[in-house]
Amino acid sequence: MNEMDIRQNLYNKLEKEFKDFIEEMKTNEPEVIVNSAYQIAIKEELVGIFYPQEDKYDIEEIKALNKLPDPLEELYQGWMDCDAGIFSVLEDSVSLTLEDVLEQQKEKKKDRER
Repeated sequence: MNEMDIRQNLYNKLEKEFKDFIEEMKTNEPEVIVNSAYQIAIKEELVGIFYPQEDKYDIEEIKALNKLPDPLEELYQGWMDCDAGIFSVLEDSVSLTLEDVLEQQKEKKKDRER
């Protein structure tokens, strides 16, 4: 099996695990689904990281993940154990958005003053 096939296998495995997770979620009460929205979103992003053509990770890492029974759950738990979390990324995004909003408002004010 060549490297692309190995990457494709992992991607397929992650995608199937995600689809199975979603199907299981659909059997729950709406409140459980809403409370699981973060997990759903992160898992979906994790699957996308391993799109076969991305080639971000060493093939040995891909092989190691491929050997796990539930690699998506393992990746998600790794994310949950990570100290950084999504908060710092959100803060950065908010700061950039605020800079853009302020700049746009300054430009509008300049236009009105002309």
